[in-house]
Amino acid sequence: MARVGSAAMSAAIFTLMATTALRADVTADQVWQAWSKQYTAYGYQVAVGDSARSGDTLTQRDVRLTHQAEGSDFSMTIPELHLRELGDGTVEVTVAEKISAEANSAVEGQTPLQMAIDITQANAVTIVSGTPDQLSYHVTAPEMVIDMDQTTAGGQTEVPVKVWMSLSGIDGTYQVTSSGGQHESSDVAVAGLKMTASGADPETNGTFNMDASLVNLKMRSDVTMPEDADLENLGAALAKGLRMDASGTYGATTFTVDASAEEGPTGLSGGAQSGSFSMTLAPEGMKYTATGEGATIEAKTAQVPVPLSATLDRADFELSFPLKGSDAPQPFTGRIGLDGLGLSDQVWKMVDAQGLLPHDPATLVVDLAGTARPTMDLFSPEAAQAQMPPVEVNSLEVKRLQLTLAGADLSGQGAVTFDNSQGTPMPLGAVDLKLAGANKLMDSLVKMGMMPQDQVMFARMMLGLYAIPAGDDLMTSKIEFKEGGKILANGQQIQ
Repeated sequence: MARVGSAAMSAAIFTLMATTALRADVTADQVWQAWSKQYTAYGYQVAVGDSARSGDTLTQRDVRLTHQAEGSDFSMTIPELHLRELGDGTVEVTVAEKISAEANSAVEGQTPLQMAIDITQANAVTIVSGTPDQLSYHVTAPEMVIDMDQTTAGGQTEVPVKVWMSLSGIDGTYQVTSSGGQHESSDVAVAGLKMTASGADPETNGTFNMDASLVNLKMRSDVTMPEDADLENLGAALAKGLRMDASGTYGATTFTVDASAEEGPTGLSGGAQSGSFSMTLAPEGMKYTATGEGATIEAKTAQVPVPLSATLDRADFELSFPLKGSDAPQPFTGRIGLDGLGLSDQVWKMVDAQGLLPHDPATLVVDLAGTARPTMDLFSPEAAQAQMPPVEVNSLEVKRLQLTLAGADLSGQGAVTFDNSQGTPMPLGAVDLKLAGANKLMDSLVKMGMMPQDQVMFARMMLGLYAIPAGDDLMTSKIEFKEGGKILANGQQIQ
């Protein structure tokens, strides 16, 4: 899809959701002025074709919001916007049932894109309360439908992509405080989300169709936008104090994808029972986490006559890293976990027809922590032009390393520090590793014809050099990093 400033576009659409019936101790004119200021803070230009006051209602017609960034632009047109004062300190706002938008992208080195967007909503209600500098919204909307039609621009061959999305059962709150910038917080629940997408490539005659659904989506956000900050210049905005926190949970998800190509049709389907996510972006650093429970996936291809499927009990991901230039090391983390990855009987029959391997679910965990020192702000123009990453890694802890697969189990933990005084980081520390079931796995792979005997001999020779026996098909190894760049395996120097 076109690159049109996704943060600004998302802000525009959500604010429109909060533009359908509001409650406030302010007048209709004050509410409109507050919205105009809010859009401007997100880098929009606001133009009104006609403004009229009739009794307790302010009507804005042909409202046009435009946003431009390097190589892209976005515009939205609202035919009518009604703000009606109810006489009790509240203002009811209704928006035209259909809103249109257009996005264009002409980024150098990328295919130019055009996107037409239609947003349809009816019977949505929002209630605003507060003061012009501190507005609170309660949003309810039976359904919002977004149609997107994307094509390439300026080329001989078009690659159309159509996306349809429906959000149903919207209920939430939204607060905006304007004082030395803007502070926004939201707490929104969406009962259901459905999406379809389709596309075609005339050059290859390939097509795809996708359907996806999600239920019980709950999202919270908290954004502090400093005065004169511009989201398109993220580094400068962070330097001024931009902070964004968001989190959410969701229930059951499903998806199907059907594609056709010269090789034949392909189909994917699957889903998950539940999941969660969180994100923080602030001057001092960023953090992102995600989890998923009870995932399934099934694939069908023209080359394989039977469906192939897999299940995953749990997946989790975490990444945090400092962003601000500092004289002192700052903590970072990184983790990926896949627990209970199981393959269907059809897959195992293709891989292990003789049943020589254990078919227990696999596990992969890599859990890291450490400290690093950014030598400059990582979102600054100077960092973007740096020849080498402007970061010094000072320490790394392997909190947990585990790979369990086909009867073999590799685990480890340890910690190292890095001496950066010589220009090239020199590690100091040790990592302990344990490997169980490797010999039995290699013997089975030889019997299956998947691993030649000479490769097994080489692998066992290497294990003999770097590991020591510790039991029945169990080996351990202690890798030590010494001063002067020396590396020892079980006390024997290997570098």
